[in-house]
Amino acid sequence: MDLLEGATEVLDVFTKEFVGKKDVVVGVSGGIDSTMVAYILRRNINKKKIHLYSLPFGKEGNDVKRVSEFLDMPYETVDLSGSLAPFKNMTNDNKLLGNVKSRLRMVFLYYKANEYKGLVAGTSNKSELLTGYFTKFGDGGSDFQILGDLYKTQIYAIASKYNFPEWLLKKPPSADLWEGQTDEGELGISYEKLDRILECLEYLKVPEQCKVAGCSIQEVRRIYALVKSSAHKRINFYIPKVGFRSVGTDWLE
Repeated sequence: MDLLEGATEVLDVFTKEFVGKKDVVVGVSGGIDSTMVAYILRRNINKKKIHLYSLPFGKEGNDVKRVSEFLDMPYETVDLSGSLAPFKNMTNDNKLLGNVKSRLRMVFLYYKANEYKGLVAGTSNKSELLTGYFTKFGDGGSDFQILGDLYKTQIYAIASKYNFPEWLLKKPPSADLWEGQTDEGELGISYEKLDRILECLEYLKVPEQCKVAGCSIQEVRRIYALVKSSAHKRINFYIPKVGFRSVGTDWLE
């Protein structure tokens, strides 16, 4: 069994056991990650239990419709631009508004999950989680992250194996938080390079030990710094230890 086959088997078993017969809410963007999450859910649970929502701020692109057709799953579009209006009156900073957009989407998804008495499925991948390329309590807010232990390049490999549409495989990854925004543009590095560096760091090597083809030591150090500085995003909350066992440290669920 190769790595990808083993990975998909793990995801299938996890989904069946963790989700069970619950309803699941997913925010879909027309990108590879949310499509993969919906695809894995559809493989493993009743399709009627999966609720897909496209949450644009204004006009919606055509890619969500194309993904819906590929998955053979319906979706609902809810324009959240009205919820954003008060914040736009306060700032025109794209990054500030981008974080607000992500958090507004999270609020909506949890509203629907409460309505269905279900779960919110996250759509972040390991590359994003390790570099902090997500909004705390925004797209990082979910009940489970199916793709959380898969690098972006691994997700593309799995998508290719399962014959995802060519246009989707070639689409530049983007959080669609402002016009012209792309993941690789913001990160300042391609996912191919990024994942090679992260895999090296995963095996407890320091930057100077990461002889990654095509990557300079400066790039490795920069990514290492991103991983270190974004650690707070991967922890729900920090608690000073007072009692015998503390939530989140030695009192583990």
